[in-house]
Amino acid sequence: MTAPAVNEWRVASALVLAQLEATLVRLDAGTGNAKINLYKSVRQDAVGAGIAPMAEIVLAKPSGTVSENGLLELIAQSASGVMVLESGIPRWGELVAADGTVLTDGGVTDVGHDGCFQVAGGQTPEGDNSPMFYGGGLITLAGTALG
Repeated sequence: MTAPAVNEWRVASALVLAQLEATLVRLDAGTGNAKINLYKSVRQDAVGAGIAPMAEIVLAKPSGTVSENGLLELIAQSASGVMVLESGIPRWGELVAADGTVLTDGGVTDVGHDGCFQVAGGQTPEGDNSPMFYGGGLITLAGTALG
């Protein structure tokens, strides 16, 4: 076992939980609901690219729960799914606070892969890691958590 480098922070679980609780408070700040915007384009260089999403998953309020094992689990407002606006394979998504501020973005996959946002409701093409969705169909949030 090697000692940590002089420039390496080690974060105790108490601080991780506090950061996740603060993230949840920030996510729900505002009069609306937080949401996840999903995109079929190549992931943008900057957070908050401002392009039209292929689907928008509105989150419940509160938008998640913080578990003792250090995860902020996001909760969709509708467990039955939301309508896909435009056909395609979601490649990345943005986590948007209730006040409209984009907080983070990450890759999208099906539940069998380790994407930041995991979705269900479509068939994943062979050799891919994210499902295909068709306009008018339903997409559901599955197993998405920040840690």
